[in-house]
Amino acid sequence: MIIGVNARLLITNQPEGIPRYIYEVVYQMAVQHPETTFILYHDRKVTYSMTFPPNVQLKVIPLMTRHPLLWYIWFDILLPFYIKKDKVDVFYSGDGFLSKRVRIPQVLVTHDLAYLHFPQHMIQSHVRYSKKNIPVFHQIANAVIAVSETTKKDIVENLHLSGNKIHVVYNAVDGNLSETKVKISKKVEDLSVSAVPYFFFVGALHPRKNIKNLCLGFVEFNKKNKHAYKLVLAGRYAWKSEDIEKLINDYPDIIHVGTVTESEKNMLYSRSEALVYLSLFEGFGIPILEAMKQNIPVITSDCSSMPEVAGDAAILANPNDITSISDALGKITDPETRQHLINKGKSRFRDFSWKKSASDTYDILEKVCKKVGSDI
Repeated sequence: MIIGVNARLLITNQPEGIPRYIYEVVYQMAVQHPETTFILYHDRKVTYSMTFPPNVQLKVIPLMTRHPLLWYIWFDILLPFYIKKDKVDVFYSGDGFLSKRVRIPQVLVTHDLAYLHFPQHMIQSHVRYSKKNIPVFHQIANAVIAVSETTKKDIVENLHLSGNKIHVVYNAVDGNLSETKVKISKKVEDLSVSAVPYFFFVGALHPRKNIKNLCLGFVEFNKKNKHAYKLVLAGRYAWKSEDIEKLINDYPDIIHVGTVTESEKNMLYSRSEALVYLSLFEGFGIPILEAMKQNIPVITSDCSSMPEVAGDAAILANPNDITSISDALGKITDPETRQHLINKGKSRFRDFSWKKSASDTYDILEKVCKKVGSDI
């Protein structure tokens, strides 16, 4: 079997949620099935140093796709030509996009339907494209993979898709990303040796991640505690982040360290009091499991998929309520509560595995190939 993979988003050694998912699942599928060829289609020459098994080929379809018009050209004009030339049996797309013009089975991964719930947090041309095309992609897919039961329910309710066509395959955290020896930035190194306790957030800084309320909740908490703590934010400034940047600049107890490497991220986790991950909406939320693996307690949102991922191993807060966030920070400073959550987290993160995710995904791809013209 030859599997074509949409790898447009695999462009960096520090992939965020969706490209991380694509990398880990494809890596494990290739390890588990050396008899299968995987062709990763990129939209630019890749410079990352992430490794793959020898049965993985990297190919470039030379059109950088960061605009709806370019998405159309890449998926519906260029990709079908490469798919046919390479004799691909099935196309696997982990970023929510499909081709309307390929003539082979396709499997679509849906991480969330944020464009329906928080369109104000996206570029409007992207929202218009999504509203027009994402329902179509779900209809033409031979199978749909949702990264959580929450996302599956969302698809059924909002896109009116049969639940039988949707298969839940979770994210995980026991990954294969590795680094050569890297220089640790001075800002991260100073935090790692500082005696000042801090709470930690990692992810892109944009409105859907709810950074503003996180910061305001922390400020309220810290005032009650005589400014004894810091809040450390790791991640790039993203879409509509001007208000977030101003908040960070206004409060010296909030530290933005920028984009971090895997080594820096793990160092920051290991010294933190807790992960605070209070998004308004998530399809999954890998940092929740990352913190549990690092034996760090978690505060996360009481909505969307986050309670599903956290189970009973986290404190849940209302992400729209600053006082709820402040109170959650107060609860997690209690030593007994911290240790209870750490113990719960040690067990919880083991419920998720990239090996299992890859095995489940491969089974779906294989069944789709055997049932051409029908859904599974």
